[in-house]
Amino acid sequence: MKLIKFIPMRMLISIGISAFISATALAQDEVQTFTPVQIAAGAKLFSDNCAVCHGPKMVEPGAGFFDLRTFPPKQRPRFINSVSNGKNSMPPWKSVLSQDQIGNLFAYVIAGEPK
Repeated sequence: MKLIKFIPMRMLISIGISAFISATALAQDEVQTFTPVQIAAGAKLFSDNCAVCHGPKMVEPGAGFFDLRTFPPKQRPRFINSVSNGKNSMPPWKSVLSQDQIGNLFAYVIAGEPK
């Protein structure tokens, strides 16, 4: 008969937290690739909806809006949240754009225009 050892709950929690942190770090280090179709769709959405404030091709016209050409590529959740729910003077877009469309915007912001 084999003895089964019980692992204390705090050790299991610690192992779980460590695994989560490692998985999150790996996910953030992954290189993001976008298709030309995603980037083009994002560029069109940007031109139609975002350029009025963020400038044509993300070149901010001097009104003090965030320079999207400098948006950190590893912060997709931050981008999705900001566009979906709004931030500062930017209104929320979740009732106007689908999650796929917001994803295409992210593709354009990250890959579409060099600084």
